Amino acid sequence: MKSRFFVLLLFVIAAQFSSAQQMKLFNDEIRQVARPQRVMVMDFMEKYFYALLKKNQQDMLTQMDDDKVYFRVGKPEDLRRVTTDMPVLISLTDNFYIVSWTKASNPFITIVFPAQFDLIFGMSQEKAQKQLKEVIYNVQPQTIALTTPNDLVEKDGNIFISQNSYFEQKSLNDASYYYRIGDDYTPIFNADHKDYSAANLFHGLIPTNSYHLYIEQSIYGTKKATYTITLSQWLDYCTWMGLKTYFSVEEERKDGLLAFVLVHSTDFNFNHILSVVIPDNFITNPRAVLKAKLNSYIPTHNIKDLYQQETKKHKRIQWR
Repeated sequence: MKSRFFVLLLFVIAAQFSSAQQMKLFNDEIRQVARPQRVMVMDFMEKYFYALLKKNQQDMLTQMDDDKVYFRVGKPEDLRRVTTDMPVLISLTDNFYIVSWTKASNPFITIVFPAQFDLIFGMSQEKAQKQLKEVIYNVQPQTIALTTPNDLVEKDGNIFISQNSYFEQKSLNDASYYYRIGDDYTPIFNADHKDYSAANLFHGLIPTNSYHLYIEQSIYGTKKATYTITLSQWLDYCTWMGLKTYFSVEEERKDGLLAFVLVHSTDFNFNHILSVVIPDNFITNPRAVLKAKLNSYIPTHNIKDLYQQETKKHKRIQWR
């Protein structure tokens, strides 16, 4: 588990805190059982506060104010007294991390800071965008135990849909689709329901090893990067980073379906959005190449306008 974290952390942990020296605030046992996203938070804290405590008092307060880092209990100097056997709790509420230590069953230190990728990764949006390709390439394959949702609702005929949540508009949702065969359910993947099949493909319910994504990624400003990955690599990255996928078919075209895919990070409050052309023969051709335009590391508060700008260009299809 620990080795799985290493390669990605080389790319996403703070350039401004590049010193190998850091505080020891979390023990190895906690790190080994934590999700990758929490390990990134721990790594950020140990490097951030090591660098912070080297500043004079005024510069320290200015830095914390700029970064919206606050101490509800205790003060920065108290971190020098933290030992790795102290009980610690990391929680995420309303886009803020709250990290608390207790000592002798009493509150000792409580720190609050934004769940914000540029702060925790320690890099600008542009730098994060430039490194995304390498991060995706280096994520190891994920093993996911697929289970049938227990909240399936009959949509029409023999089609069942998972209870879903949506992002901004109901058409952009995380629904998956199934047929019932006897007492069992199987994900839909056929030419009769290409829209449902495409949604299931991006939710990882269909084998994706041979599908490829040709990506044209926008980099901050007018720069672009192009590269090809397998769809499995994309889904592995989304799983590894704990990203939630929302999917919508926006337009039916001669060359296939135009889909809008948004993956959301609650842990770091960013989004990747893809406008994907899914070839008409993707059901029968597992080696099909899907062409995608990617905008990455978009803060959540910017998503609504960007989504509306993108989707108003297309004629929405009313599926049966």
